[in-house]
Amino acid sequence: MNTNTILHILSACNRFWSSGEIEAGITRDVLSRCLSQLNSKEIIVLQGVRRCGKSTLMAQIIKHLLSTNAAPASILLLNLEEPLLATEYSIELLEQIYRTYREHIHPEGKCWMFLDEIQNIPGWESWVRGRSETEDIKFFITGSSATMLSREIGSKLTGRHISFEISPLSFKEFLSFNNMEITTVLDYVRHRDHLRAMFLNYLQYGGFPEVVLKKENIDKELLLKNYFEDILYRDIAARHQVRDIQNLRNIAVFLLSNTARLTSINKLKKNFTISQDKTENYVSAILESYLLFELRRFSFSLKSMQRAGFKPYAIDTGLRNRIAFSFSRDTGWLVENLIFLHLRRLHEEVYFHANGGEIDFVVKEGMNITRYIQVWYADTSEKTIPKRELAPFLPLADSPDEARYLLITNDREDIIDLGKIQIECIPATKYLCNLPPCREKRS
Repeated sequence: MNTNTILHILSACNRFWSSGEIEAGITRDVLSRCLSQLNSKEIIVLQGVRRCGKSTLMAQIIKHLLSTNAAPASILLLNLEEPLLATEYSIELLEQIYRTYREHIHPEGKCWMFLDEIQNIPGWESWVRGRSETEDIKFFITGSSATMLSREIGSKLTGRHISFEISPLSFKEFLSFNNMEITTVLDYVRHRDHLRAMFLNYLQYGGFPEVVLKKENIDKELLLKNYFEDILYRDIAARHQVRDIQNLRNIAVFLLSNTARLTSINKLKKNFTISQDKTENYVSAILESYLLFELRRFSFSLKSMQRAGFKPYAIDTGLRNRIAFSFSRDTGWLVENLIFLHLRRLHEEVYFHANGGEIDFVVKEGMNITRYIQVWYADTSEKTIPKRELAPFLPLADSPDEARYLLITNDREDIIDLGKIQIECIPATKYLCNLPPCREKRS
């Protein structure tokens, strides 16, 4: 690629070189954690599903650098999905771009290099590692492929990187995007009715930033449909050279339609009459794209955990609703999906539990289980909790773990005394705002 073309691309990607300003959108919660690593030597990796806000987060980091008097020319932002680069993806191209930048834009001094959608460049990890070791560069990279990035980072960047997983907006971020802040129990009580209405909107349309900012529902649905098609074709089919698009789509739609329901590779293989290997490969590719996550049953035996199948959970309930079945009849499953995503943001190890009865979520921290969580999102007119929701807690009465027992509800908030076990009931909206449950027992 000739120098003039490279300079044209760089100029288009880095308009802040001349203006000193960059559009950075609404601040994300993870920004402070990223900024805390600005002066570290490690490569910063931002991973997550397409359109979840990784590029915007990069812009927010750049905005911070500009506000702290970093020279605009010392910052290089490159979108590796730029069409003009698509025919020449290679580390040689990266080197040519970097050399052109150093010769014509910023010859000396520290460079802050932001590479968006790095997985498009084969062998990128060797180049990034080499440059980070030989020159004064702080790298920030993004990618939309979980397994690919993990494999590449694990082999080439071990001990040299810090990763942050970026997801669509949490419920608290969703409220912030809608000019609503709930930080105390008093805020929660004061805005309770409005909060419930906002929660139902979040449940239906999800938390992709651009979708949240759209005013019309038809525009939200159009964006969500486009996101699914991009993920399916660009992040799964094209990347893994899948030719049987129909079965790939069928499996993806089936898993999205059956969020929180137990399934397995064998079940999928029989449903779609395809081979074991193909089914495993398709499910692996779907998970790699961040479209879905799998939740495994808790067990100290890895083999037992694998045999038990898994529960799929969607990256975003809005995306799931747009592609799968109707929203209204699946409300309970969708709330469970949101609770899973919330737990996944907070904890590294989350499972479901089956021991005489199924508990939706188990949180393991270190060697101990710290939370058992059940989701019961019934209509507010239902005052009596079904026995099936409480029964799975009873076999845990003699558990050696000093765990908390939580029941996530629609509106009920109190403590249920089951003798050896105290179950804390907390509304989903309050729980997702990271507020503490009520400590009073119901008389």
